[in-house]
This record gives sequence, structure tokens and C-alpha cells, in this order.
Amino acid sequence: MRLLQTMWGAFRSIGQAVIAPRSSAPPARPAGAGVSSGWIGPDGRVEEAPGTAVHVALLARFGELTKDAFFAKGAVRYVGATDHVSLELMGRHPVALGNAIEALSCRWAHLADVDVGLLAPPEVLPASSVEVRQALGRRLQVS
Repeated sequence: MRLLQTMWGAFRSIGQAVIAPRSSAPPARPAGAGVSSGWIGPDGRVEEAPGTAVHVALLARFGELTKDAFFAKGAVRYVGATDHVSLELMGRHPVALGNAIEALSCRWAHLADVDVGLLAPPEVLPASSVEVRQALGRRLQVS
């Protein structure tokens, strides 16, 4: 065993790939793998890019300068992965509520793990896609 550890160390030090012994644990997913983020515009158009730090860069595709002004028009910001999505929107804006419900009904209907951050008034709704759609639908009916 000590010889095997020495060999692995030597391979690592010269930058060669090392095959590790098999484990029963699932393989780790690289950071950022399968993660995308973007905006759902007030018109329902989606602009997306891989990674999580692209929100401001995507604003130009909508002709917007600031995220606050875009939120005020009914935009929805999101970060999505294969098993989770986080949405951020103005809590009482009917366009934003409608677009969030539509996205949760179609694009992310299969997800059991959804967080919705409402900016005004500040609130977080962590639940399944179905539960969040129902909660946002109730807000839309009140608006």
C-alpha cells in the first residue's frame, strides 16, 4: 500500500493523471458543472449563460443598464442547476409573477427544490416547483 501511495504522489508531482481506487461514493461534480444563470425579461424572452456571475453582462442583451430598473419592469433573475433553481423577482409585479409561474410550469416543473427570493417586500419561498407555483399564483390573483 505504501508503494502505491508513493507512486500516486510521484505522478501528481509530475502532473500526470492518477487513477484512484474505486469508491462506493458517487463521483464529485466539478464546481459550476451544469449551472446556468440568466434573466427572463418582461416580454418572456430568456437570456442565459453558463455559470453564475453573468447577470449584469446579460442586461445589455435586453437594452437595460441596471438590474433595479429591469426588476421594476417585471424581469426575473435565475440561477439553475440540474436539481435546483433559484428565482429572484419583485414580489407584487404581475408580469414577473406570471413569467415565474410560466417558467416553473414548463422549464422547471420537474424540480423538487426551488427557492424564490421576492425583493419587495423581502421574502424567500423555499419549496417544490408545484408549491412555489401555487404561492405565486395566489399573489398574482391578489395583485
